[in-house]
Amino acid sequence: MLVLSALHNLLAQVLSPPDLHTAILFTREGQLVSTAHDSTRPKDEIRVVVGLCVDVWQGGEKEGLAMLESKYGRILVLAVDEPRGRESEGPPPEDYEPLMLLALNGSPTASWDDLKSKGNVLASHLARPLSRYREHLASPKSPSMAPSTG
Repeated sequence: MLVLSALHNLLAQVLSPPDLHTAILFTREGQLVSTAHDSTRPKDEIRVVVGLCVDVWQGGEKEGLAMLESKYGRILVLAVDEPRGRESEGPPPEDYEPLMLLALNGSPTASWDDLKSKGNVLASHLARPLSRYREHLASPKSPSMAPSTG
């Protein structure tokens, strides 16, 4: 069972306001799972950041990572899933989708290296326990369109 308070506490551990002020765990479809943020951030702004993250992820993530500069500051989006792509395992399948996504949102002056470092550690830490629930959390694939007979 997922314990949302534990997820929130893990997300809160990486925050270092004002540079890194928001950590968000969400699904690929943009469903918010958990968030930790400084008290000045309105929830509507967090939902907008999640929407931006989904768009940037779908538009061109590379190797489990996407970055965005926006009016909300620097946003780093990472895949949360078991490690993949090691030489012995080969590359992931073409239709591979990560279980969840993690976004770190910082000020415009936040260091990309700091965001990546903290994000990678947190995503790795979350991956193993969340991956146990893959079959329950993964979105079903949409069936392909069959030609109509008629």
